[in-house]
Amino acid sequence: MQTVAASVGRAFDVVWERLLTRVRGLGDAEYFWEPVPNCWSLRAQANGDWLLDGDGGGGPTPEPVPVTTIVWRLGHIAGTIGGFARMRFGDGEALTAADLEVPPDATKITDFLTVHYEAWQDGLQTLPEAEWFAAIGERFGPFAEASTLDLSLHVLDELAHHAAEVGVLRDLWSAGLR
Repeated sequence: MQTVAASVGRAFDVVWERLLTRVRGLGDAEYFWEPVPNCWSLRAQANGDWLLDGDGGGGPTPEPVPVTTIVWRLGHIAGTIGGFARMRFGDGEALTAADLEVPPDATKITDFLTVHYEAWQDGLQTLPEAEWFAAIGERFGPFAEASTLDLSLHVLDELAHHAAEVGVLRDLWSAGLR
């Protein structure tokens, strides 16, 4: 008998492997490349920490939404996957931008992403079948009545579309548009 966890897990794995293929060989110059002025990126802070611009800032997203760098997009993917893993399957607390510790070195991004992905997949794969359809609860605010299946589809959408954006930026870089 096929389970929801197995089906959803396979869909995630397909998108995940495509992302990992797209980030192979990524160097720091490309990782931090700002294709237009005023991109959101990962920036060194005065205290030596590195933080993503705009993520977790507590205010509204500016209009228009800034173009983001590859490092920002990958940090956002990790924050989305890791954050929802923590909220749904972990301690229930949100993952903040400061919690992320996005590496400022492109060679470390795959390991960083994988930690968050494995937390998400472990949660999905150990979830009892009946819980896939139960409400996820108050900590999810206006989405409290959504199910884990609903949440998983949202996370899959986030992963797929941000991974595609990373791919487009890599294509533009490779084409010499820098």
